[in-house]
Amino acid sequence: MELIRKYILRDWKLKALSLVLAVTLWFAISHVGESKMSVSVRVLPQNLGKEFMITSMDTDDVLVMINGPVSILKNLRPRDVRVSVDLAGAKGGRYTIAIRKTDIVVPKGVRVEAVKPENLVVNVERAIEKHLKVIVKLDPKWMHAYRVKSWYPRYVVAEGSRESLEKRDTVDTIPVDGSFGAEEEEQDVTLDTKDMLVRKLRPETVRVIVKKN
Repeated sequence: MELIRKYILRDWKLKALSLVLAVTLWFAISHVGESKMSVSVRVLPQNLGKEFMITSMDTDDVLVMINGPVSILKNLRPRDVRVSVDLAGAKGGRYTIAIRKTDIVVPKGVRVEAVKPENLVVNVERAIEKHLKVIVKLDPKWMHAYRVKSWYPRYVVAEGSRESLEKRDTVDTIPVDGSFGAEEEEQDVTLDTKDMLVRKLRPETVRVIVKKN
């Protein structure tokens, strides 16, 4: 025991200095080369029942502040950071959901410092399916020269919010237009859903044939 005590006390100032230098070096290696950055990330809602749909969110993206080694951050891309919110159990209504650090997935070695905004407001409605009659609209500039001869299909299936669809029986096409000149012209035309909350339309286009007057 005496031998150990003498060894410890011998040149104790030099040993203490060595310890301080070792701790300082470890701290420098651990922290030098670290940086901070902010990444705009798309929010990914998860686990919402199929019979429901999101009709609005107050923001689609959040700003995530992260900290980590420069060697990692310099190659980091927005898709390397994922922000998910759990909507399991959400029915119809308005929800304010806290975005927690644990909801954010980042590469190994990177730390999440903060996220803005910290809350997300989501509106959820029950979804329904409905058969809608197609109404073909011809661009006014062609009405003097052409008329709608036929279109197919006559009905489409819309899947969307109940509030948006339950009182609706028809859906218009966008105005049929083109470089017309032949006796008959055939065109695939998309449907106008800008005033509807629809997540799926089957089919998405209608085959329209117009004929010269």
